Amino acid sequence: MDIIISHLELGLVLTLCGLGAAFWLPAIIIGLISHGKKKNCTMNTVGLVIRINSKSSGDGSLSFYPVYEYYANGMKYTNEGASIKHCVPQVGTKVPVMYNPAKPKQSYIPGYDNKVYKILAIVFGIIGCIPILVCTGILFFTGI
Repeated sequence: MDIIISHLELGLVLTLCGLGAAFWLPAIIIGLISHGKKKNCTMNTVGLVIRINSKSSGDGSLSFYPVYEYYANGMKYTNEGASIKHCVPQVGTKVPVMYNPAKPKQSYIPGYDNKVYKILAIVFGIIGCIPILVCTGILFFTGI
């Protein structure tokens, strides 16, 4: 009977660790995307919010995405910022834009886009820690 319980506990431990890793993977990817944008987008300019796109989520709430245009190397580019629920800039508002000098189409709005990525990475990381901590507790208290 003890062998069956040990196998069940081991299965639970492996499942919990896998679940934690499943949440850590997007946290790492989101963190790398954010880091890549910060690392590559080194030139700054001023952009102009030309419209606000809104999208409805499954829970009925709206998310707002500022669409901005900016000039880099004499060319005009248009990009959509990350989702913003609060402090949505008005159309016509000037916003700071960081862009990649090698690929000027790659850009972000400092303070909006990088904050969204940071929050998502932290949330996924914390959610991933919970099953791994439970897994560690099981291992510690049962001595598997």
